[in-house]
Amino acid sequence: MIAQNYVGCDISKQWLDFFDETSGRLRRIDNQANTIAAYVAGLDLSRDFVVMEATGVHDRLLRHALAKAGVPFSRHNPAHTHHYAKSTRRRAKTDPLDARMLSDYGRRYQPEAEPAPREEGERLQSLAGHRDQLVAMRATLKKQLAEAFEAIVITSLK
Repeated sequence: MIAQNYVGCDISKQWLDFFDETSGRLRRIDNQANTIAAYVAGLDLSRDFVVMEATGVHDRLLRHALAKAGVPFSRHNPAHTHHYAKSTRRRAKTDPLDARMLSDYGRRYQPEAEPAPREEGERLQSLAGHRDQLVAMRATLKKQLAEAFEAIVITSLK
């Protein structure tokens, strides 16, 4: 049986920091589709398991590339991983250290792989989020209109 290799990934808007526990190697790549695809192509789908924090939209490209390549992955609540890091007495917080911590977190908890993301579900979620923003904006504008007294402001709000 091949031993599972937990690859921790710290995600930001601009880049991804990976820590491979087997090699002990840290690697930073751009959070861009082509760069991610090239990195994922080098992973071993029978051995590697990517562990990351749920970061909203910033992990989307990585999740899709991993699913397309058949590499298992799991996302975790940042509050949980933060508490895990504190429990191991890690005080420093840098992207490379977070990637290492996520690899350790995977080794410790051996999470289940997530199902591949569904395009339609993500599309509906995005549309629903956008609608929620528009409803909130409309409510804010109505409140401002009720409190406005300058004609130019009232006209603009309408």
